[in-house]
Amino acid sequence: MEYFRFDHPPDRLTLCNPSNCEDIADYLEVSEEGREDFVCAAHTSSERHVSVLPKGVPSAEPYRSRPAA
Repeated sequence: MEYFRFDHPPDRLTLCNPSNCEDIADYLEVSEEGREDFVCAAHTSSERHVSVLPKGVPSAEPYRSRPAA
């Protein structure tokens, strides 16, 4: 397995491949079979990343505004 820090093109946002993850991809992982996966710091198998950053906003649900009167 090889790990590469992923550079995002300026006109495209690439998300993490694992299902139910909406984080931005930080790494490109290439397996011995040649399969490529875009993964965030939380899902990478690389031991080279320093830390996993928390999500910016926990959930939008508590911040919903009420309907106007």
